[in-house]
Amino acid sequence: MSKWLGAIVLCVALLPLWVNAATPDYSHVMILVKRGVLASGDQEKAGSSVDSLKALKVLVPDMRPLVPASRERTNAQLQALQRHRLDRYFIVDTHKLTEHQAESLLDKLRQNPLVESAEFEPRVEGMDEDNGEPIEKLARKNIPDFTGQQNYLHGKAAVGTYKIGGVNAVEAWKISGGKGQDMQVVSAEIDRWAEEHVDLPKANLEIDVGAVTGSHDTASAGIIASQENGFGTTGIVPYTKLGYLHWGTDRLLQLADKLSEGDVVQIGVHIRKKEPFSEVGCTDNCFMPIEDNRTVRDIISYLVEEKGVHVVEAAANGNINLDHPFFDGYYDRNVFDSGAIYAGAVNPQTGLRAYYSEFGSRVDLFSWGLNVTTTAWSVSNPTTGYTHTFSGTSSANPIIAGVVASLQGIARAKGLGNIPPKELRKLLVETGYPQINGNRTEIGVQPDLEVAIEKMLADGADKPPTGRLAVPEEVASGETFSAHVYAQSPTNKPLTYRWTATRFMPPIGNTQTMSFTAPTVTADTRGTLSVDVSDGTHTITLTEHLNIKAPAGGGECGDIPAWDDGKVYDVAKEEVAFKEKKYIQNFWNQNKQPDLHSAEFGKEWKLGVDCP
Repeated sequence: MSKWLGAIVLCVALLPLWVNAATPDYSHVMILVKRGVLASGDQEKAGSSVDSLKALKVLVPDMRPLVPASRERTNAQLQALQRHRLDRYFIVDTHKLTEHQAESLLDKLRQNPLVESAEFEPRVEGMDEDNGEPIEKLARKNIPDFTGQQNYLHGKAAVGTYKIGGVNAVEAWKISGGKGQDMQVVSAEIDRWAEEHVDLPKANLEIDVGAVTGSHDTASAGIIASQENGFGTTGIVPYTKLGYLHWGTDRLLQLADKLSEGDVVQIGVHIRKKEPFSEVGCTDNCFMPIEDNRTVRDIISYLVEEKGVHVVEAAANGNINLDHPFFDGYYDRNVFDSGAIYAGAVNPQTGLRAYYSEFGSRVDLFSWGLNVTTTAWSVSNPTTGYTHTFSGTSSANPIIAGVVASLQGIARAKGLGNIPPKELRKLLVETGYPQINGNRTEIGVQPDLEVAIEKMLADGADKPPTGRLAVPEEVASGETFSAHVYAQSPTNKPLTYRWTATRFMPPIGNTQTMSFTAPTVTADTRGTLSVDVSDGTHTITLTEHLNIKAPAGGGECGDIPAWDDGKVYDVAKEEVAFKEKKYIQNFWNQNKQPDLHSAEFGKEWKLGVDCP
């Protein structure tokens, strides 16, 4: 009971922070239930868990799981969802409630001992402030070729009065796959591109619940995939298949089932914060990346780690330092990294960060955030519109997405297969070039496809294996969880795996999927999982760090510290807590799990006794 009371007190204490997180739209509440509470119909044999879920449904009878139950889902697929907590999310439709009623329900949910967190879906904006001014209406037969004015397509050398060059797509076009052959890019936005535009393709894939045609996604689509036809603009990957997602948290997860490894998703939306947001020095237009929402971040990490999908998202137009102490490491990739690329914006007229662009170590890559030539749409000109002034992280984001699709397309064409998203991101960062002042850390670097392709082909000349590691962001003290390595050999050689676990049990393993148990801890701790993947000739090492969360309200045995598998126990009669029992040190030991190495005489630990 004291633990539940502590959790309730914690919820109440954190309430002001949660409420001020983002401007809500009051249409839906996202609930994350705690570990141990049934979050899927696939687990109805869990007994007390079912009773817990029923108790929660008394408060919110119309709650539905983010991931619908399915008898066709395999155990491996369920484990993949669990690694990203997606089996524990529920949605409640609140659009018929008044704001006061919705806020009251949210308060009750946050104080419910079964709920880990609850929040309204944030107010997501389509970045329409970045739409450029359309040029004079053109007759189809008189549309000139604007490719020469798409400066972001060209090489590193600055052109005319501009102080920075482009992403060198023109060099990528010379290589098989560089124009996006055999690739698919999905544009996720509020409005959708004009399929009737003479320079744009029809949608290859779509998840749409009534989105209206608009200029923003029309501009994004033009940067990525406007056709190579001798007039208008030319997309970075003009031969790619282009898909559309009408933005929505649950729809983003639905998209996962329709995507294949190596596909690209560009997310052209950002979140508006409640104002003022003075803690980080912003009092107006305080926008944040879409991953500011924890549910979205979990879905994106699932897309990247489990599905192998490249996700590129606008870093947002809030002029906010994502490394600010206020965020308490939320955007620190050393704490958690979804694997997505954050796209910042540079002002090509100065060669420096655009004043509105988010910045910090989490922003990986940048590109043009001003004077971008692309397709446009308006009611008066739905078919032949163009602009030379698309801007913001809105314009930088599809440029980066196009770069990713071009590089991945070349990898496929050259027999290297699908490059893991984090590896491809690393490659673009290592081979890109900085702002004119040489700064590589404020908004990352601008990609240089020519250099990236050269390095990728050199590194892959012997076709070593590739892989990505899928693990939870965090695990609870003493929790057992799964980890999986997705790996392939471009030459179809058999692969072997060798795991090394720091702070987890077992310490080693050799299967593609492993089950590990976290140590019992009284303070939040970091652990590491690493796996060597070998094809007999080459070996790659994949490593991820996990947060081990201590129990709320202290240790499981009062003030007695939890057993630490990395500590040397050499103090006579030292006490530790493990699995709700107290053990007393008998002999010097390290990494001797108390319940397995205890006896009345002759073992490293005395027999365990129930915690006082």
